[in-house]
Amino acid sequence: MRLPYLGVVCNALMALIAKQSVESFSQPGELTFSGYFSASLNLTSTLTTPLFATIFAAMLVAGETSRGTLRTVLVRPLSRWDFLVAKFLVAVTYLIVLVAANVLPALLVGKNYPLQSASDRNIEIPPASEQAVIYLTAIGLALIPQIAALAFGFVISVIAKNAGTAVGMAVGLLLSVQAAKEFVQIGEVEVRRYVFSSYFDEPFRIASTKISGVYEVWSQERIYLLLATSLATIVICLVISFWTFLRRDLNG
Repeated sequence: MRLPYLGVVCNALMALIAKQSVESFSQPGELTFSGYFSASLNLTSTLTTPLFATIFAAMLVAGETSRGTLRTVLVRPLSRWDFLVAKFLVAVTYLIVLVAANVLPALLVGKNYPLQSASDRNIEIPPASEQAVIYLTAIGLALIPQIAALAFGFVISVIAKNAGTAVGMAVGLLLSVQAAKEFVQIGEVEVRRYVFSSYFDEPFRIASTKISGVYEVWSQERIYLLLATSLATIVICLVISFWTFLRRDLNG
């Protein structure tokens, strides 16, 4: 499977794309580490990471089904429950690798930028150690809606019997929801507030604000919505995945 490597390479390249992007819009001497690092994390968290994680998850079970290896694997002393748990953990591991593939080169590029620009001399910017804690918190929070995207791809993988169909359905539905949620409104209620994909970049927005010296807290409504919508999506998708797979007739 070459796709996982393509995702890792794309996430690493995003660190360079972010460098070119922020430098083109910044005045000389005004670009800081946090400005660049936040941009790099934002690009991957909203574009490449959820997309490749969803595709990878969509291929995991459907790929075994379409290749005809599913029954061969389950002939061994391996329960269906163990099989699905292992597959999902592989998908989560791949997601973490995708994030690391962007974070590590971004750190290498970002070390060339100062923590504080000339115009920020009168602003109290958090020290490097505190910035590290802020970004680790943001990355941890951002993983939750990304795992929700992964769980969405996983349930499609369990339902579909062909890897190509699973990938097409997962990506198509994910992108459709991404676009539709911005325009759908029920009365005074904005649907986008209750869709996990609306919060891919929210932790990094808060992190960037905190590091810029502006008072900001993690404990706020949008973070609560991030946790609620993402965890609900993960639980629903996993319940459907396990219920469907445990009841499946492998001879059909």
